[in-house]
Amino acid sequence: MIGILTRMRAARTMHSRRQVGERAAQVIDRVIFDMGVDRLVQGTFRLDRHCRPRFSSAPLAPGRDGVAVALAQLAECAALTAAARRDADREALRMHTDAVVAGLLREFEARSPRFRALPAVPGA
Repeated sequence: MIGILTRMRAARTMHSRRQVGERAAQVIDRVIFDMGVDRLVQGTFRLDRHCRPRFSSAPLAPGRDGVAVALAQLAECAALTAAARRDADREALRMHTDAVVAGLLREFEARSPRFRALPAVPGA
């Protein structure tokens, strides 16, 4: 029983850039459909020391081991906001979500040596 609890609470380190991107896409989708595009764009993504992407609707400063990216700084978020105002179609928003994830990963790569050290795919 204790082993199960330990595994559940253990830090899940991301093992590849692809995993970080997939998790960021999941979080972005959840935020868009729970809180809306405007709340997403006003928020910040932080990459913690285990390379896990974390979203906050409030501005965050980078931690001592992490990196913070304000989504309002990304050009991809401006396109997402414009698309949401024009057409709130779920599939159209998903296309723009992929672009936001790419922009976020680009910023993580530029700012984090730990992220740059991750392989592109698991097991590589």
